[in-house]
Amino acid sequence: MKIRSLIAGSCLLAATGAQAQQLSSTSPYLYAQPEFYVGLNYALVQFDFENDFIGESADWNSVGINLGYQPSPYLALEARYGRGVGDDTHFDGLVETELKHYFGVYALPQIPIQDFMSVYGVLGWTKAKAEASAPIIREKVSDSEDDFSYGIGMRFKDKRHTGGVGFFVEYSRLIDKSDFDIDSLMLGLSWHF
Repeated sequence: MKIRSLIAGSCLLAATGAQAQQLSSTSPYLYAQPEFYVGLNYALVQFDFENDFIGESADWNSVGINLGYQPSPYLALEARYGRGVGDDTHFDGLVETELKHYFGVYALPQIPIQDFMSVYGVLGWTKAKAEASAPIIREKVSDSEDDFSYGIGMRFKDKRHTGGVGFFVEYSRLIDKSDFDIDSLMLGLSWHF
């Protein structure tokens, strides 16, 4: 009798433990463990003057790299560096503008939605350098600006397992000054390990 009770109790404990493990491994709010990640991104960057009198804005392309650490399902810390690709022309080709580079550090508070998706915010600091040139008079002017950055994004990745590849899309206001803004629409891939 004692042996049967012992066997039945052991089976019950094993079944309960297996069920608990199955539930925790499929919970959309749990990660297997903290992760590091590296990502590549492409961004459409727009420089807008607040003064409507000028009537011009610059549209630039950039490619960059993201380095991040995610200590919990609700927060990631990230550093980014990007370089401008190509330039934009203004005033019927008299002026050319180009994003030289940008870099920044960010906190990404996030809310897991499902096992494969999370919505996140972007809070941090960005420094960007741009250049304007007038080919006719062979004159170039460059300037750097930095500011508080904020935005929102979505990341798609199976969060039940460490490692793997994620995809993200994000809109951010990188620099918000009284006379101009710099916004970014970014798409990218991230490799988690």
